[in-house]
Amino acid sequence: MAKDKTSFRITEEKRRILIIEDEIINQEMLKESIADHYDIIIAQTGEEALDIVHEEHETISVVLLDLYLPGIKGIDVLKKIKGDPIYAHLPVIVMTSDYEAEVECLTYGAIDFISKPYPPSEVILARILRTVELSENRDTIHWAERDHLTGLYNKEFFYHYAMQLDLYHKGMETDAVVIDVNHFHTVNDRYGKTRGDEVLKHIAESLHELVTEDGGIVCRSEADTFMLYCPHRTDYEAILQELTFTIEDEEAGESHIWVRMGVYAAVDKALDIEFRFDRAKMAADTVKGNLTNPIAYYDESMHDAEVLAEQLIADFHTAIREKQFVVYYQPKYNVQQAEPVLTSAEALVRWKHPKLGMVNPGVFIPLFEDNGLIQELDHYVWSEAAAQIHDWKERLQLSIPVSVNISRVDLYGPELVDNLLKLIRINRLEMEELILEITESAYTENSKMIVKKVEHLRQLGFKIEMDDFGSGYSSLSMLSTMPIDALKLDMQFIRGAFNVRKDTRLLDIMIKLADAFELITIAEGVETAEQVFTLKQLGCDVIQGYYFSRPLPADEFEKYITSQNIMRPVQRNENGRIAPRDDYSYNALHDEVTGLYNYSAFDVLFRDADQEHLAILIADVDDYDSIKQKGKAYADKLICHVAQVLKANFRSVDYICRLTENEFVVIVTHVTKANKETVFSKIDKINRSLKTPWEDIQPVDLTVGIAFSDRTKPGSDVFKDADTALQRMKEIKNSGYSVF
Repeated sequence: MAKDKTSFRITEEKRRILIIEDEIINQEMLKESIADHYDIIIAQTGEEALDIVHEEHETISVVLLDLYLPGIKGIDVLKKIKGDPIYAHLPVIVMTSDYEAEVECLTYGAIDFISKPYPPSEVILARILRTVELSENRDTIHWAERDHLTGLYNKEFFYHYAMQLDLYHKGMETDAVVIDVNHFHTVNDRYGKTRGDEVLKHIAESLHELVTEDGGIVCRSEADTFMLYCPHRTDYEAILQELTFTIEDEEAGESHIWVRMGVYAAVDKALDIEFRFDRAKMAADTVKGNLTNPIAYYDESMHDAEVLAEQLIADFHTAIREKQFVVYYQPKYNVQQAEPVLTSAEALVRWKHPKLGMVNPGVFIPLFEDNGLIQELDHYVWSEAAAQIHDWKERLQLSIPVSVNISRVDLYGPELVDNLLKLIRINRLEMEELILEITESAYTENSKMIVKKVEHLRQLGFKIEMDDFGSGYSSLSMLSTMPIDALKLDMQFIRGAFNVRKDTRLLDIMIKLADAFELITIAEGVETAEQVFTLKQLGCDVIQGYYFSRPLPADEFEKYITSQNIMRPVQRNENGRIAPRDDYSYNALHDEVTGLYNYSAFDVLFRDADQEHLAILIADVDDYDSIKQKGKAYADKLICHVAQVLKANFRSVDYICRLTENEFVVIVTHVTKANKETVFSKIDKINRSLKTPWEDIQPVDLTVGIAFSDRTKPGSDVFKDADTALQRMKEIKNSGYSVF
């Protein structure tokens, strides 16, 4: 039994012909000639014809146009059709007996003519068929060579036409230009794909206008990247300004669209066309994310980098095979212990090239991330680090967890989990001994898939650190869903907080944010005692950087850890966070007798304090010379007693320092002169306590000078003013207080 089947083939559909003719007899003659081969639409006036074109232009194959129409004339209909970019592709055959009108019609875009009186049907059909074929072939070529969203050339045809320009203009200097939209994915995320497409079309129209006016060609090479090939020019900064604009939305708000540009000026035409634009792209990538200077020109230094990159790529597999890549280890210290305690290390790869020497990781790692070789390098580092952890466990009886980097490309690989489990099994490691570092930016692309995979790794027992936190664009709300155990603050972020204009407020917020989510905080790139001290005060758990040690090759790292008694158990609370012990103490920052901060620590704390809302109290122990005559042990015991009384009467957010033998200073935070009575009562209470006998210590008094940051007539800085108040009080009498 035959099956009931309906076929749908575009080749079997009749083309539609729009006949614009007011004479009924002429309409009928044309119908008689072509009705068997085409579907026919009739318009008797120019106005009616334009309405039909507007509504049905997508299905009309050919327009047959009479020049003599009532109302709007046929030549004006032709002008309107060809003058509108939406309808201009429609082929128009003019029907006329006026041979003199043919030149004008051709000028305005007519493709052919049918004479009046009409020729035989075979002639009319032949002319229409030829026009349909030419038009459809033209449209096919048009859409084969064009990007469907913007109407610009696609990359393949762009390269072809660029080479044609070279052939016809051999002596003309030309520029290759690449234009990228910065963080275009955020436009789609905030405003939706439709609005994102409008942004791309706006840029395309601006570039098309440019080449229409000044020459050249332009294409959309990929998602948010455009390429321009044009006669050499010097006004690219002005062009960049025209391409920068603002979009607005009632719900999503306002957003600036920033583009960056790479220019390879006066190209070497001996290079293949693709290589010319590779150089322009290389220049554009150097200003990625740079909003103050978003344009770069290719130069010889980039050429040298290009040559080096080609050599490094060519040498990569030999380097893997010959173990030219060496894993270095940089220790991480818990600073919330009584003394710094080594808790783990980070594996960092170095390349000892036989000809080039030590190659900077900042050169080869981004290169391998771009071309996909990073995955093979990562696997090499994982294997080396896992084997080293095993070796130290066997020979030294030391378990030193090591963190390794997991690149974005690793996360997309289906074999990631199996590879990691294999390393754990072969080297007989515990899951927590191989820590996984994943950059913040990895979570912002295909975040659902990344989160799911990382969650699986955590369920298996791996610890996850988010690397470079503070350098990316992830939403803070994602912290509640990101499967991580620790936040690693970006090195540049740390350096920025401790620059000439020291400002650690953002550091404080980020550490508190991590604490709110019960995450361990790790700071990398820490180089000075001041940085260590401040980070500890802010609540940072773990510190890594040159302050403790530079990255070391395995043999040197082993000597480092075995020459010192630095591997001690780390205490953790029930949530797994590193638990603080006694006050953190460095000889450089603490007084060895009282355990209070010393003068160096005071400098750090005073600079970092809110200078507009504090008070400085400088307190001297009266008659200290007579106290010292009773011996050092007695004097130290009395000073410790004074320190304890001070600590008992000030808040944890206030800082108490011992500046000299008998002089203390207190930084009282979050106060103004309006709180002076509270401060005065504290001093009175302290002096009453010190006058009360305690063990074998005689009663003592404190003389105190006070200055508030909002004092009426500041003489210099607040510390000096407090000291002036102290000296003024001591001239009058011992004990009591004076306010500047």
